[in-house]
Amino acid sequence: MRGIIPAVVTPFRKDESIDYTAWQHLIEYLIASGVHGLFVIGGQGEFFALNEEERTVATRFCVQTVNRRVPLYANAGAVTTRETIRLAEKAEGEGVDYIVVITPYYLKPSADELVDHYVEVCRSVRLPVLAYNIPERTGVELTPLILRRVAASAENFVGLKDSSGRLDLMPDWVSAKLAVFIGRDHMILEALKLGAVGAVTACANVVPRAFVDLHNAFAAGNLDEAARLQALVEPLRKAFALATFPSVVKEAMSMAGMPVGRCRRPVGPMPDSARDKLAAVLDKLREERYLPDQAAWTAGAR
Repeated sequence: MRGIIPAVVTPFRKDESIDYTAWQHLIEYLIASGVHGLFVIGGQGEFFALNEEERTVATRFCVQTVNRRVPLYANAGAVTTRETIRLAEKAEGEGVDYIVVITPYYLKPSADELVDHYVEVCRSVRLPVLAYNIPERTGVELTPLILRRVAASAENFVGLKDSSGRLDLMPDWVSAKLAVFIGRDHMILEALKLGAVGAVTACANVVPRAFVDLHNAFAAGNLDEAARLQALVEPLRKAFALATFPSVVKEAMSMAGMPVGRCRRPVGPMPDSARDKLAAVLDKLREERYLPDQAAWTAGAR
């Protein structure tokens, strides 16, 4: 568990069915860019817009396409413990490497209920399990105490994807011996300095090499270069405010020559004024030679 893990988008056709051809292109492009793993069926992958059968088939496709070349992390989280266990067992059966479990959403479970939820999911599978903490979207926040309790009761509970933005909690996560992937693209360097093992990043769909270079620069002790790259990718993360989540990454990919379709409705297309601002962000990344050329993108079809 380490490094840059793109939070992979789920491509759709115009009729909103999954576009597996585009998904194969994307997976091949990301692996060729040197990423350290892939995270699928998460928020950026629009898990909330997929039914249970689609999630299972999509997971199977990703396992077969990745073919053990990099570790595959799959979100099995759902509102109820029963459905989460069912999805986790299916993901394990399909052959993923790590199960990731977003907190139950809409509900606001107590600390005891969250501990029970995660322990039961961990006991249902043999694979390593990571929690997925994103209170901004779910309304539910995990704390170090909650996850310490889970870890004490489940040996296969190993870490978390933390998108809370609470860097002040990083020492607590680390002291609990949890592997932490930061889920905020503009905080990667600071999180690595504080002990994170890597990042699960949505923006890496667009410019994976920039994030891989950032991680590798940090690992090599070249903090100036890492800081330069962190500053380079930050405007793309800030562009998320231009439209409804998770549409900005897909729009950026399309503008960069990586057609992955729109998000499922009710999420609509970006306004033209927002696209103009996003184009300016991409121009800078293009100048730095981090956007893919068409040959790199279409290589996945061959």
